[in-house]
Amino acid sequence: MVNWGFIGAGHAARVAMAPAVHRSRPSTLRIAAARELRRAEALSPGRGTTDYADVLADDAVDVAYISLSNESHLAWCLKALEAGKHVLCEKPLGLSAAQVDLIARAADRAGRTVSEAMWYRWHPRMRAAERIAASFGRGAHIDATFAVHRSDHGNYRWDPARGGGALHDLGGYVLSAVLAMNGWRVPRVVSGTRVTGPTGVDTSTTASLAWDDGATATVHVSFTADQPREVLDLRGDGERLALPDWPFSAIARDTVHLVHRDTSGRRTVTEYADVDAYRLMVDDFSRAVSGGSGWTMPLAESRAVAALSEAVARTASSKEN
Repeated sequence: MVNWGFIGAGHAARVAMAPAVHRSRPSTLRIAAARELRRAEALSPGRGTTDYADVLADDAVDVAYISLSNESHLAWCLKALEAGKHVLCEKPLGLSAAQVDLIARAADRAGRTVSEAMWYRWHPRMRAAERIAASFGRGAHIDATFAVHRSDHGNYRWDPARGGGALHDLGGYVLSAVLAMNGWRVPRVVSGTRVTGPTGVDTSTTASLAWDDGATATVHVSFTADQPREVLDLRGDGERLALPDWPFSAIARDTVHLVHRDTSGRRTVTEYADVDAYRLMVDDFSRAVSGGSGWTMPLAESRAVAALSEAVARTASSKEN
């Protein structure tokens, strides 16, 4: 049995990760820490605490799951690794490629596994999409959009000092998707725009990407959409691959689809029902740290996402909202 300790009890921990650990056969939630004890205890751990350090001081904890505001990820990843814990950290793992490098070096020193909790990449639909995309010819184009409406202006996502902004909050999804579907090859950023809101964060960012073989992508993230919108669509020479419903936020009760039209014109629709990708992620991570065959998102991929995010931010011209 792999013992998990939670540092932070926010939305992802409450609605997705704690239920996933409780459902995972090789896993148990030994301890959870939050600023308020009631929030920690609401996750139904073996023990609740208001001190994050208690999680790292517990010798029985194998995995520290970090679910704090973005600017805290680096420090607590490093503390957890120094305490000898494996780490699953909410996205973004680091606010820069340099931060991911610091975490990777600390993981090497500690001999521990670190992975970014980019849960949608464990979904069998996304795994299938990555395999199919590898067969597309040169010059394919990807549209990737994750747009929501956030009105909670007191949330850390609106604070630039805390790693806020649409690109940090949502960009990891669209950027990891276009990289994964292009074999993790590094693109150049052709152009970009960002809208800066009254608190100083980007409320939306759009970028055009290009690869040397003619492949292209358009990515868009936003906090100010009138209606939620998610798109992941790949079009090649006579071929199309689409994830038409909630590619980046599908939960276990959602039935979702993958649509593939091959070069002969044959259209295949694959349905995925009742898939808890959070549990798949927890199961895999627990197996991996136990010496098994579980898949974890490689740190090299997290670094590629962070580096591309930085490149988009540098290139995007700004305008005030």
